[in-house]
Amino acid sequence: MKWNVSGRKYLRYRSAKGPARSGAAAVTVTAALMVLLCFALSIGGANTALGAETGAGTEVETGAQVIQYQDLRELLKAGNPGLKEKIDDYNNNVQTYQDMWDAFKWEQWDMESKAEDMKDSDAAASSLYASNAAMLKSSARNMYKQIDKMTGEKSTRSLEKEADSLTMAAQALMNSYNQMAVNARAKAKTAEAALAACEAVKARYSIGSATLADVQAAEQRLTNARNAAASMEEQAAQLKADLLLLLGMEPGARVEIGAVPAPDLEAIAAIDVEADRNKALGNNSSVLSARHAKAVGTAAQNRREKQVNQAEGQAEADLNSLYQTVVEKRTAYEGAAASWESAQIIYNSLQNKQSAGMLTNTEYLEGEASYLEKQAAWESASMALRQAYENYRWEVLGVSEARQ
Repeated sequence: MKWNVSGRKYLRYRSAKGPARSGAAAVTVTAALMVLLCFALSIGGANTALGAETGAGTEVETGAQVIQYQDLRELLKAGNPGLKEKIDDYNNNVQTYQDMWDAFKWEQWDMESKAEDMKDSDAAASSLYASNAAMLKSSARNMYKQIDKMTGEKSTRSLEKEADSLTMAAQALMNSYNQMAVNARAKAKTAEAALAACEAVKARYSIGSATLADVQAAEQRLTNARNAAASMEEQAAQLKADLLLLLGMEPGARVEIGAVPAPDLEAIAAIDVEADRNKALGNNSSVLSARHAKAVGTAAQNRREKQVNQAEGQAEADLNSLYQTVVEKRTAYEGAAASWESAQIIYNSLQNKQSAGMLTNTEYLEGEASYLEKQAAWESASMALRQAYENYRWEVLGVSEARQ
């Protein structure tokens, strides 16, 4: 059995009583044939792109909703305007054939039943019913083949590729948003510490233990810290709005952006570049286009061979570059993790001193800000490694257009 994009199974079997008859199945055989003919003439070839499975949890609720990283693809299929329109077109085309198949099969089984009932009482009528039932069975078989073709892997590949590209873009937006958000929080704490330090300098200046230059320097540090925090908060808000628009949601929707999962270090360590290179070449659209280009004559064949070599060389270079980025990001991740581990030890000591009354408020806030910055650096490195691996994985799958 096959599922259409709404999750409904197509009828692929004959029940004991025949199929459940829909409204479309109530048409006569003649009307059914006319509708099918008109439909075939109007659409020519059906839009053979994959539909989305709009599973549970993808609808935007009126209250707060958390957008999870692993749900991005299904959210795009359910909400992205361009993708959803193509999905709806696909569904409508398949549904038309499905309704006609239902109608033909119902009429076929109805006529077969009548042919059987009249076999002894009216041989001529029975023969007429049986003949028409056979004709409808043949037509239904052809429609079955068309539905099977429309829902097959080759026909659905183009929209799968578009969904892949949009998913890659959504992942990048979500990753960038989270990096900006975590660093904005750290910068806000730095600004809080700068404010406390500025007030302390002003207090010392009031009793003559600090100079005007000290006050001005403290005020400048405070301004810089506030500007840095505000800039990152603004950037995070813009990235969130961009992500929501991509998902087909209003920028001001009551939603929260979930966390980016930690990088899969085992999968990263298990990368087989040579094996992935062969897969990437087999999935790269430029390579496939060059390989399948028509070439009549020696000169044309030589040009095609050259184009194939160039396309393969570029694809290999792209994959190698992305793998090198993964290696670099992993090194940075390991360094940030070690730094944060040290920061945790220092922060624990800081809290102990604060509890013992050994620190001023400014000293504690500055220590806390330093700890949060180290934490933000580690989380950013973690997300950067995750994104580097995602980019590499998408390149292997042939989704390079989104990256370019």
